[in-house]
Amino acid sequence: MRFSIALLLAYSFATSSITASANDDLAIDLGQVNATADWILLDKTASLDDGTLILDGRQKISRAFYSPLEWSDVKLTAKFFVEPQPKGVLSCGFIVRAVDGSSYYYVHFDRGQAILVRHSEASEWTEIKRASGLKKPAGEWHEGQVECSGNTLRVSLNGNLLYEVQDDNLKGGRIGFYGSQGLVRVKDIRVSGASRKPAEEFHVPLPSYSFVCEDAGAGGYEAFPDICRLSDGRLMCVFYAGYGHIALPNEQLPKGGRISYCLSDDEGQTWSNAATLYDGPDDDRDPSIMQTKSGRLICNFFSLRKGLPGEKYTGLGSWIITSDDMGTTWSEPQQISESQYCSSPIRQLTGGRLILGLYTGAKSDSHGAVVFSDDDGDTWQPEVLINNAGVRLDAETDLIELRDGTLYAAQRPQMAYSTSKDRGATWTVSKPMGFPGHCPYFLRTNDDVIVLAFRIPNTSLRFSRDECQSWSDNIVVDGVIGAYPSMVNLKDGSVLIVYYEEGSGSSIRSKRFRITDSGLEWIPPSQ
Repeated sequence: MRFSIALLLAYSFATSSITASANDDLAIDLGQVNATADWILLDKTASLDDGTLILDGRQKISRAFYSPLEWSDVKLTAKFFVEPQPKGVLSCGFIVRAVDGSSYYYVHFDRGQAILVRHSEASEWTEIKRASGLKKPAGEWHEGQVECSGNTLRVSLNGNLLYEVQDDNLKGGRIGFYGSQGLVRVKDIRVSGASRKPAEEFHVPLPSYSFVCEDAGAGGYEAFPDICRLSDGRLMCVFYAGYGHIALPNEQLPKGGRISYCLSDDEGQTWSNAATLYDGPDDDRDPSIMQTKSGRLICNFFSLRKGLPGEKYTGLGSWIITSDDMGTTWSEPQQISESQYCSSPIRQLTGGRLILGLYTGAKSDSHGAVVFSDDDGDTWQPEVLINNAGVRLDAETDLIELRDGTLYAAQRPQMAYSTSKDRGATWTVSKPMGFPGHCPYFLRTNDDVIVLAFRIPNTSLRFSRDECQSWSDNIVVDGVIGAYPSMVNLKDGSVLIVYYEEGSGSSIRSKRFRITDSGLEWIPPSQ
């Protein structure tokens, strides 16, 4: 769930005609004159019409909070309807004990689940309990209910209690609703419990992240970002743009998903509008960008082609395009691996060799690999496989050069490592790193600390002060699950990390941090 506003918002409830009583049983009249004045509509896609709260979350989440009253012990009941559509989670969310725009409980009623979650400024998704396999078809009205009594929370659907659970974190607040990845209608809202007028105005805190891109014009789904610093000082962020996680060619997007990019000349504070870097005839995805010491820009990616009848798609291997004029023009694509795939950038080693981590997607024997070039990317040697020790590693390999020249590679999903003492020609048998993770990405900071960012849990990172011999505890970057992070050192010694959200309307986010002697320090976007 995202906050797309840039300023601190405060809403007044002084205009409401609602009065508190000792023991309310309130039916909220959505059809009364000026009913909108009682609601905090945080998104332009939220509205009231003909006695119904409408939350159009098809592109971005759509949220509304009821302003006049708040409750500690409360029972929130309402009917909801989600328009059928082939994709998306089709979620209607019930919100209770909303302290402000970032701290509350919510029940995520999606296609077949009811998930109770605690939302906070630090994490948008702290799951408490879920029920799955529910019969809740879209296109029909359903009745949801959330009840809070002390530290006990109960969730019901269509009159059936799904579960009861305890949580002590939130004591009271407003109620509300949201729609996510679907068009939602809510009516017949009833609230039971002792109500009171809120002591404070409703605040929506500034988000702890910024956006690199929210819509590149290819269907509203942006993912798999990678960032680098150009020789002229600007930052360049490339990413996938399509209509979904896989965007094969269709009437909406005849050439399928494409590679887009944004530029920043102020250290990631603001970004240019998205432009297209490459758009071939297939679904071109997972791009990464780097600039060699000679000044050549290289973007690597892989492509999926619409499959034959009975096949969803066919993989076309890994490709590069290059530019020798700072991105003004780009070469034709060059295939560098027919059977291996890439999700991390090309790395340039001491001495000039270019090396790229690869992986196979085979279900039975996935493993990592590398491919390298000694002529600035003009030609590439055959793939060198990394022994997976008999463990399936659909690796999304990334690597870093250690101070002694050793190459250290990380591979998903159990997060295994392998090392090479001969610049990638041979590799040790993979060994567990001691924690899980997907889509690893390495950065050496200006202070010589190695940072490893990845997905699972959510978007996370760890850091090492001893050349990957040991790692810090896990640090959650953001509650979103997209990840595929990338990082770049900024001129002030801090680090910018970019990552994506996942889901319909997924965007590219960024945050800043600094590694200090005492740990990691987050830097607000405004500083």
